[in-house]
Amino acid sequence: MPSLDKMSGTEILSVGKKMFYGGFAFLPLLWLVNVIYLWPTLKRTDVPAQLRRYLIYSILGCLAWFIITTTWYALFVNKRVTWGATADRITVVIPKGV
Repeated sequence: MPSLDKMSGTEILSVGKKMFYGGFAFLPLLWLVNVIYLWPTLKRTDVPAQLRRYLIYSILGCLAWFIITTTWYALFVNKRVTWGATADRITVVIPKGV
């Protein structure tokens, strides 16, 4: 990634916007990278105020994706056996002995 110190405020906003919209393509870690990479630039005076909005939405999207994925995993692990053949069809590796 390029150095943020050498980029103008509009270029930083462009990168933040692209990473935010890229996160919708089932890449929630891109939202996390967006926040970690661009958060320090909010202190600069030449960065547009829109960047803060994209970073806040990236945090919220990453948290929502984490909650949804964690909930699905917890349900699947605890209820897989009771779902029967349906769970076996969506399971990649079926554990032996269960």
